[in-house]
Amino acid sequence: MLPRAFKTDAEIRQQQINTLKIFNDKVTEILEGEEYDVLFSSGGHNFCLKVSLGKEFPKEKPILKIVPVIIHHWINEDGEVKSAPGLLNFTLHSDLGRVVQAIIREFQRSPPPLASNNSTNIVSPTIPINGEIRSSPINYQSFPAVQSLSPPTPMTLSNNSQLPHPSLAFPELLNLSLEELNFLNENSDRQDEFIDDLPIMKKQNKALDDLILQVEDLAELNLSKEEKLQELRKDVNSRIEEVNKLAFDNERLHSVYKSLSDKYTPRHIKEQLGLAAEKADRETEKVAESFLNGETDVEKFLADFIKIKTLSQTRKTKEEKLSQQLDRLERAGF
Repeated sequence: MLPRAFKTDAEIRQQQINTLKIFNDKVTEILEGEEYDVLFSSGGHNFCLKVSLGKEFPKEKPILKIVPVIIHHWINEDGEVKSAPGLLNFTLHSDLGRVVQAIIREFQRSPPPLASNNSTNIVSPTIPINGEIRSSPINYQSFPAVQSLSPPTPMTLSNNSQLPHPSLAFPELLNLSLEELNFLNENSDRQDEFIDDLPIMKKQNKALDDLILQVEDLAELNLSKEEKLQELRKDVNSRIEEVNKLAFDNERLHSVYKSLSDKYTPRHIKEQLGLAAEKADRETEKVAESFLNGETDVEKFLADFIKIKTLSQTRKTKEEKLSQQLDRLERAGF
């Protein structure tokens, strides 16, 4: 396959479309090369991620929209995906299929609520006033700390059952009068106090305090081991220096060993014996020439000649025997 740099724009575009089909299931082609639908499920709802490819794609980012519209920090009010990391960093070298796959996995891992189901008003508990039952609407957008809390989801009813009252989401509200509820609705400080007094918040705060204590204990334990760690670090550094020194000595001794090993191999010894025998022969010739020229008397000539000739012959004999032994070993496979 040719590298991406040598492909035409049409081939690169088609390769991006292929990755969309490879990394995602249920991909439907709406308009060839331009529009595709990717179906998936999350939180009991079916969604469709619409992928639109402009004329300049993949040099420009694809347009991704989700239907139905959901509430998510990646999605704008029109359902268009705007803030997904893979989409923000999309380049010519990105994989469209992986980008879409990452977005779908995010929605499946944390199922987002539908925008059409987002409600901001609930009814306060019924309060008897002058013999009449009245209810007071409370705008939960004025409760910044509880905007993420929603009333209980509807339940399947039996013949004689009734829907739970909305105030059961916060049963503490049942103990408040209408004036107290209005004051709570209008006063942000009172809202903070109300939230802090909720059992679930107290439980979470206690769990947070316990975690803080655990972290502090762990930090103290780590600090108590710092001195021991410093000692171990010094010991390790000392051992590293020792190892480096031993490694240097090993290299030096290995070089000496290799030199001596080459020097004392049988083949090398045989060659040296041959050279030494030749040297002795040259010395005998010099002694003979000296005698013939009258530079040496008979007794000295005989003594020197016999000594050097004997040495030469001894070396030749050793060379021949060693050569024969080496040949036999070589034929035997050694």
